[in-house]
Amino acid sequence: MTERLFEEKQHASLYQKYRFDPPDELKDLIIQYLDKKKGKPHQLAVDLGCGTGQNSRSLTKYFEQVVGIDVSESQVAEARAVSGFPNLSYRVGTAEELPFPDGSVDLLTAASAAHWFDAERFIKEAIRVLKPRGCLALFGYGDSMDIHFESCGDRLNNIYEDVKQILLPYTSSKVNVANSKLKDLFEAIPFPDKERIEIIPVKLQLSIKAVIGYFETFSMYQAYLRADPSAATALLERTTSRFLEEMKVSSTETKVDFIMEYYCVLACKPDFLTCTSLSKMAVRLFEDKEHANSYWKYRISPSEELIGKVLQFHRSNKNSANDLAVDVGCGSGQGTLLLAPHFTHVVGTDISPAQLGMGRKNVNIPNISYRESPAEELPFEDGSVDLVTAMSAFHWFDHSRFLQEAHRVLKPHGCLAVLNYTMDMELSYRDCSENLNHICNEFYAALRPFRNPYLGSSSFELYKKTYDSLQYPDIFWVKKTVALSGYVGMVESFSAFQALLKKDPEEARRLSQDIEQRLLRAMGATSSETEVIMGVKYFYFLACKPEND
Repeated sequence: MTERLFEEKQHASLYQKYRFDPPDELKDLIIQYLDKKKGKPHQLAVDLGCGTGQNSRSLTKYFEQVVGIDVSESQVAEARAVSGFPNLSYRVGTAEELPFPDGSVDLLTAASAAHWFDAERFIKEAIRVLKPRGCLALFGYGDSMDIHFESCGDRLNNIYEDVKQILLPYTSSKVNVANSKLKDLFEAIPFPDKERIEIIPVKLQLSIKAVIGYFETFSMYQAYLRADPSAATALLERTTSRFLEEMKVSSTETKVDFIMEYYCVLACKPDFLTCTSLSKMAVRLFEDKEHANSYWKYRISPSEELIGKVLQFHRSNKNSANDLAVDVGCGSGQGTLLLAPHFTHVVGTDISPAQLGMGRKNVNIPNISYRESPAEELPFEDGSVDLVTAMSAFHWFDHSRFLQEAHRVLKPHGCLAVLNYTMDMELSYRDCSENLNHICNEFYAALRPFRNPYLGSSSFELYKKTYDSLQYPDIFWVKKTVALSGYVGMVESFSAFQALLKKDPEEARRLSQDIEQRLLRAMGATSSETEVIMGVKYFYFLACKPEND
């Protein structure tokens, strides 16, 4: 969790008193999904952001063991105070660092909590701890709620809208994620088997006191309370009085019909052979035959000069040899090909059979071979490799596990070279380059919402954040003359464009064609085969394994 808004003891007590148990309709939906995807036995369920334990308790009749986890010690203390559930325990912790072995959890749930998580880190942990066919269930309710009492329902709902407007300036952007019914988080889950249900109507009967207490548990109300305690307290008192006046009753125990709309995200982890390998799932964006062909046809490879810098570093290290180079995440093999003249053997590894097939089809060089394997489980003996490279692929790997594997397979004085380029390529053509690049930037901006969350906001920042102790050289420009269609084809091979293509093929094709036509008009050209100079900004880091480890 990235925000700590629910930790005060008083707030935790309000949670325990006024937050609702998940409705039976929702519990049945989740258990039926788990039964269908995984089947029994139901051994371990983990409830993340469990708060005061309402959802955790509801799971106990279905599982041998249930563990609730929350960042707030006060919330967990309130949950533990409820007795009568011998198979339920609680731990203080976060959704991004789960205290469970790989592949050990049947069901991960989060009730009205997932919007507070660091999405990227949470998804990685969920992938790690879930069993094959284990399930993820994230649910909550939006801010669309209706209150009904005899003939004054509309007036009661207007009062609720007034409360929301007052609290709006105190609403965290994280709450807006919840109100979107976790749409972006759903898109980021890299499981092919998933579904999102937006409307599950539920009707509760609540007293006016309970409705007001529920408002009091809102994070935005608590933020308002901290900013102006007297005004916040007055708001609840005034709202209570308005309810009683409109309903023409005197007791706050009078009940109303309270109608809510729940949403639910369900996902099932695939039954891969190596269930702990995040990269095997996260990079399965490049596997279809057409995408692999696009990769081979349009992806620009590092230049000979850039590879020369890698080789110069390799040669500068004492006792380096040129027997075996391994290009990890090789794709269709453009970078692998550049290593062949310099090593006795070169092996390209990738998890995509389609990509490897494209490399084998187009490259017939005796000292190059390809092997299917994840970056974190390289099929080479300890201390057997002279050079390990990862060209425009490292961001898809489990970083720490890949570096451990690279260290394992490298010889003493063997070298690691990680290269990548930024998305903001530049075009040059006669005197209209500035106009062309303005159009290109619009292309990139349109694709940015479809960028996979594993990539972060920018590739360079992702690499630098992971290796902030390393000094990066200046950006290295690779320039190549290509047909305009080649530039467009390269952008179409990006994962962001492919995500748009899967979601809305018509919009993806319209965007690509519109950009190409605008570029042609700016160039004063009619043919997409007109050549332009495409500049790609590479960055890289180099490391050498020491003699004595």
